[in-house]
Amino acid sequence: MAGESELPVAPVARRDIWDAAEQEATRARLREDMRRRQTLGARQKSALDGLVHALKPDSMDRSYPERQLLAYDLGTALRPASAAIAVGEPATASHLTWQVSGMGVFVHTAMWGSVREAGQLWAAQREAGAPRPCVVAWLGYHPPGPWGALSGQSALRGGARLARHLDGWFDYRDRLATGSAPTAETGASVGTGLLPGTAPGAETGPAGVGPHAQPSALPHTAVEAHSYGSVVAARALQILQRREPPRSLDALVVSGVVGLPRDLAGDPGKLGLTAENIYLALADTDYLSRLGRLLSRRQRWTRFTPLEVGSEGSRGLAGVVGHNTSRHRPGAGPIHRGFGYRDVGTSSLYRIARATAGLRLD
Repeated sequence: MAGESELPVAPVARRDIWDAAEQEATRARLREDMRRRQTLGARQKSALDGLVHALKPDSMDRSYPERQLLAYDLGTALRPASAAIAVGEPATASHLTWQVSGMGVFVHTAMWGSVREAGQLWAAQREAGAPRPCVVAWLGYHPPGPWGALSGQSALRGGARLARHLDGWFDYRDRLATGSAPTAETGASVGTGLLPGTAPGAETGPAGVGPHAQPSALPHTAVEAHSYGSVVAARALQILQRREPPRSLDALVVSGVVGLPRDLAGDPGKLGLTAENIYLALADTDYLSRLGRLLSRRQRWTRFTPLEVGSEGSRGLAGVVGHNTSRHRPGAGPIHRGFGYRDVGTSSLYRIARATAGLRLD
């Protein structure tokens, strides 16, 4: 069987996804894939449709900024698609957050929902006081199913991919700070007939959003990961610490955690962070999180700053129920009662936004 390095994953595995020429080539490839849609397999069609729908300006809340396709791979009949989409403009961001999801979250079934969650975090960061946030919905690895989540293999491979993209981001933000990285036009409006930068609201959005915003010197960088994605994120940060020189995030925020690999347990320094910069959200009713940790025999996260996820009447915030990131469906019956970790109006999202933006939690 071919090894991971031999698989044709170059489009999403590239380190420098921030290169302007590479981004233009990615947009051109998406347009070509749209033209040949009828020749694709069923799962590839679903992945393509999810990507295009997530990029359309009117496919979700119009207050969200343009979405920018950073990388994608439609996969094959045996290998699922991968993708990374930015909500906001990375080149002018004051804060950039990578959002990593867990098991069973695929491009061909959950791309639009993942980008919507990134938009919800973007809006919550703006409300918290981050002037120009950007959130990357990163579905850049092959998420496992329930049994695969008990193994660490997907996390090792996914962590290596995430580390590659993070490493490229650190180089890119260094170039931005020195003025040696040209600002690339965004291509969020691909397929809509609009020119880059002319999506509805591009000129009239909030300050710091749109084509005339200016970059800050060194954007605050964080990873927000849920469930098995927290294991992927931990492996990525471990890899970054092995670089010369080591590279560290400003914050890591995890929710619904399914344990930490034994070689990382108890030592945040292996992730390049202190306990004050690692934040953990875990609902009392999140039984899947605890079951995943026990069955996988991973260790507890022991050194972190806890995030309150219960209901808060004084702020009008709902508490988290269960394990999902998005759960609330008004009028959908008892199965969708309650809220998930990334749902709007929760104490969880309220604090995740502040933690990822480096702001006070309360």
